[in-house]
Amino acid sequence: MTEAAAEEFGVTHILVNELPADLGSPDAPSRYDVAAVFTRRPLPRELDLLKHPDVGARLAEEGYGEVALHVADRRLIIEHTNLDELAAGLATVIGRILADIGAQAATEKVDRDASAAELVRAEETRAAAIVSAAARIDFRPRRSTYE
Repeated sequence: MTEAAAEEFGVTHILVNELPADLGSPDAPSRYDVAAVFTRRPLPRELDLLKHPDVGARLAEEGYGEVALHVADRRLIIEHTNLDELAAGLATVIGRILADIGAQAATEKVDRDASAAELVRAEETRAAAIVSAAARIDFRPRRSTYE
């Protein structure tokens, strides 16, 4: 397992400097996008799983149908939310979603690695059988025992 894959897939903190400048004022929006930093650079398969419609369905099932997730470099953008909603449970839901995605990607990698190792073993066996068959061939001239 790579060093990156060894660390659990999740987010560490919110980027405060990317929150709306008027947050806390009477002009502040009720919903906005929140950027959070991933624990590590996401693997390609994790990014694919994060884009899957099941993620939106899971958010909706948990009562967060307006919320959407997308990735920008090493940031998770949590769209159409607010700090209160995140504190009230959305952050925990997102944490579980990311952990599940990380676990699924890791399991798929283990399965792919095992399949690849089996293919290598099968190829080695096949190659050894061919080498053995070729080694049994004898081109030395022989006299027939019937002459």
